[in-house]
Amino acid sequence: MTTSTLSQNGQTTIPAKVREFLRIGPSDKLVYQFEGNRIFLEPAVASTEALYGVFKSGRKPPTKEELLAARQKHYAAKYSR
Repeated sequence: MTTSTLSQNGQTTIPAKVREFLRIGPSDKLVYQFEGNRIFLEPAVASTEALYGVFKSGRKPPTKEELLAARQKHYAAKYSR
């Protein structure tokens, strides 16, 4: 079991084991989901629909598979040791 302590300001440090498991780093956003008496923590991921039209180009938008491959490549480079 991994634990952390809540400060008087209501802040806590996410333990390194948890950050590595979630593959998160500085400035990454988190989502808290409440289900009954449990809270689930996961990285916030922008949907492809939210990103549509951000960049104007003559190319067609990437497929879900291409986006997943790019994300996996990004995390592999970010956390390779």
